[in-house]
Amino acid sequence: MFRVKGGMKRNVWIIVAVLLLAGCGRTATVTGLDIVPEPVFKLQKEGSFTLNHSVSVAVSGLGQNSPVVKHILKSLRQAHFRPTLVGPSEECDLVLMVNDTANDEIGEEGYLLEIRSTGIRLSSNTETGLFYAYQTLLQLAPPDIISTRYRHIIFPECTILDYPRFEWRAVHLDVCRNFFPVKFVKKYLDLMAAYKMNRFQWHLADIHANRLPREDDSDEQCYTAEEIAEVTAYAADLGITVVPEVEYSDSSCISADEIIHVLTQLFPSPYIQIIGDDASEEELHALADSLIAQGKTPLGWDNGIIVACPSDYCYLDCYQADPRYQPAAIGGLITLAKAYQFDPIPKGTNRYVADRIAGGRCELWTEYITSPSDAEYMLLPRMLAISESLWSPRESKSWQRFRKNVEDQKERLTAKGYNYCDGSFTPHFHVTPVNENTVNVAIETEVPNTYIFYTTDLTLPTRQSAIYLGPVNLRRGTHIKILPVYNDTERDSIYEFIIK
Repeated sequence: MFRVKGGMKRNVWIIVAVLLLAGCGRTATVTGLDIVPEPVFKLQKEGSFTLNHSVSVAVSGLGQNSPVVKHILKSLRQAHFRPTLVGPSEECDLVLMVNDTANDEIGEEGYLLEIRSTGIRLSSNTETGLFYAYQTLLQLAPPDIISTRYRHIIFPECTILDYPRFEWRAVHLDVCRNFFPVKFVKKYLDLMAAYKMNRFQWHLADIHANRLPREDDSDEQCYTAEEIAEVTAYAADLGITVVPEVEYSDSSCISADEIIHVLTQLFPSPYIQIIGDDASEEELHALADSLIAQGKTPLGWDNGIIVACPSDYCYLDCYQADPRYQPAAIGGLITLAKAYQFDPIPKGTNRYVADRIAGGRCELWTEYITSPSDAEYMLLPRMLAISESLWSPRESKSWQRFRKNVEDQKERLTAKGYNYCDGSFTPHFHVTPVNENTVNVAIETEVPNTYIFYTTDLTLPTRQSAIYLGPVNLRRGTHIKILPVYNDTERDSIYEFIIK
């Protein structure tokens, strides 16, 4: 046993205290404004503001006990800050303000984020807008802000003005084919909120299988009424509306009246979706009429609202990379790049139809998804592409910028404990003729910072083979073999192509 006596013991404690103080936080400098979804307007300036771990917070235009203020203070504590509420007249690090006079440009969900040398100011017309402003601020912070204690974060002076392109920004989750517990559903909602998605379309039941939740339901594969209330309340604090979705058939063993009663009692959402591929139109219309009589809007039933979710872009149970190297999926291929091409109102859409499109939705059906980790993997990072397609102005979208920003988001997702797909490493060729026998070949993968090793002599490429540094001239008929390497790991297998 080692013992310390007298003054030596005191000196040891002094040394320990100094070491603890030295290790109680790091300093980070934010160098850019990399945000998903891309804001409407952003401007970075020359100055900076240093946010210390002791944060003074002022609130204006809303109560200090409002849900959004509580959420922000809790989030700051989780990020190892020590927030203190101060009066709005005092100088402070962070101002949270709901406008006295509405800013018509930003609407109900928009916000203004300003960072000056004197502090950070988040303002909006509503608490929802304020919540989204804070989500953007979190994305400006270091990716590991939850897992790492920062003593100082140096933010650039900037102005960000932002609001959504579409009102309806939905993410779907099927919990019938495979069931997911409430804890994961909340984690799913957290993910949605971080990327400004505001409708959770919850595929709860195949009614003909008698799986609609009830007050006394003790089946572990069903949610109780209390659990549903817990989820809807949690979602509401994140600015998310839970839209229940159920399947109905003429052979259902639950009556239409009981269906309507249960749905309207459990869900405060004004919208309810009923799917009925095996039901008669007469029965489905009767259900829709009953919902309307109860003050609900049956989604998709002559209500003037269209939510775009084309299967070519939005069904995230499809493969997202080379199927040979991916977990089992339902089929098809929707890479991150493909999902990013989604537009709820494609060019050439009839104006009457375009005026009825409220937004879009990505779908996650779970025939092949058996665990929360699998669900995250299939959702991410493609949900980010859908998010940007629904929030950002069409003219602001840029695949090259987005694919770069996704790399930053991967760090954030890792720090928060989410599983995700790195992306597709299938090489893509851009061929430009040089002459009759030669072409100029540019090679790219979906994932930036992927090293491409290749051979043209029929040998298998290794890390000692030629590395692709830029477009090369090759003769037509060349047999090229490619080995992608990302994060110091060989990805997939060898890809082979004949240059034509």
